[in-house]
Amino acid sequence: MILQILASLLLEDWCKVTEENGEYYWSSSFFETLPNGLEVANKANQYLPALNGLVELHIAYAPKIVRGTKIFFTNEAGGTGAYLEGSARLPISYNISISEEELKQRQQKWVSLVEVWTKQTVGTSDALNNALTHFGEEITWNSLYNLYEIIKQDYNLSQGITNSRNYVLLPEQWTIINEKNREKDFTESANNAYISGITSARHSLATSDRAEKVEGSAYVEVTRNNGRKEHILPMSLREARDFVAYILVQWIASK
Repeated sequence: MILQILASLLLEDWCKVTEENGEYYWSSSFFETLPNGLEVANKANQYLPALNGLVELHIAYAPKIVRGTKIFFTNEAGGTGAYLEGSARLPISYNISISEEELKQRQQKWVSLVEVWTKQTVGTSDALNNALTHFGEEITWNSLYNLYEIIKQDYNLSQGITNSRNYVLLPEQWTIINEKNREKDFTESANNAYISGITSARHSLATSDRAEKVEGSAYVEVTRNNGRKEHILPMSLREARDFVAYILVQWIASK
């Protein structure tokens, strides 16, 4: 099902999925100059994790795509396609309750993100590939925070800030959800074991600032080492996944 969706959306030479006799092939500008099947296979292995991250942006919790064994040369100039297969994860169902026009707009927006990725990757955008690869992984606080750090570093470097001690927060238009900036809520939820639990958070209780629930409120009060107190609205892992997905879309679109 996922490959059918990709075949209906990815139609351009810079990134195309085609179906032939029930088999799916991925062709891309990534492969144009490669002379043999081994190099095509290596290149497909390099970029397929990031493509899975893009699929995850369009269809949350989608099964992963894996590369099959076939390499198909389509013309004498050496254009090639990597054969794709679905992973063995359980099938998923969808209940879409948006209009056909809105669905088309979402699809067009997603295809534009794929185009940015393809054209950036042909250059030198390791940050974009790494971020998408993290998003295609199993969703954990570690994978989400690693992705966030890539985006934060890349954004600060784009602003001429090279010292990580001086990094600034991301643009508010990337991080405001329902009129609230959730960047600090995300980072605290990811790192603080008092908020997200001993086995889930990135840091242990010993290295986390103490946090206590504010009675009658969804907030927790975090007490810093210097005694300063701060109210944080905790995120669940699912909320954090959606928040990071939103940031990721804004960041790619800014490229």
